[in-house]
Amino acid sequence: MTISPMRTVLSLLVAGAALAGCGSSPPVHYYTLQGPAAPAPASASAPAGFLIEVQPVSLSTQADQPQLMVRTGDGSVSALYSERWSSPLGDELRGALSDALKRELGALDVQAVKPGPGAAVWRVQTDVQRFDLVSGSMAQLDATWRVRPVNMKGVGLLCRSLVTEPVSEAGVPALIAAQQRAVVSLAGVMASAMRGQAPAGSGSVQMLGCSALKD
Repeated sequence: MTISPMRTVLSLLVAGAALAGCGSSPPVHYYTLQGPAAPAPASASAPAGFLIEVQPVSLSTQADQPQLMVRTGDGSVSALYSERWSSPLGDELRGALSDALKRELGALDVQAVKPGPGAAVWRVQTDVQRFDLVSGSMAQLDATWRVRPVNMKGVGLLCRSLVTEPVSEAGVPALIAAQQRAVVSLAGVMASAMRGQAPAGSGSVQMLGCSALKD
């Protein structure tokens, strides 16, 4: 079969257009909720006499997407396909909470060390109801969480916290930084509960209730 010169030219044009389209795709940026390493506060200068076990974080299907889901002022949600999490969002949250709690308490996570028989552990469970990035406005984290002592004395608590961090700049990096701060703030009230203190609200944290866990 003979291929006409015109058909060959058209094929080359189509192939060139397809390659040009691929070349014009925006680059993909990846983000993490684990912020830069920070020095531990003075209250955590002495190593804790227990370990922490930060269990996998559950969250809504709407939020649990590889791309960033950003709300706009009119209430709609946009999927930013070129702005993505560096790992599944549940893993990002678990890792960020673990890092923040380790700094707050001076404790190690059982994922990093193998606990011996009967080791004292605080177990942390987190269920995220809302994980919002609102363009040019705020980052919000609404979570129900449990801290329970294992092989040690202490009072387990079931609490709900709403953390809101304002965003004063436009763009995705400002939203990510605000959500990183929200996770650190949530870890702060969890750490207070482990120290035997009543978790209290702050400028960014609203406590929506706590109750003691039954043994």
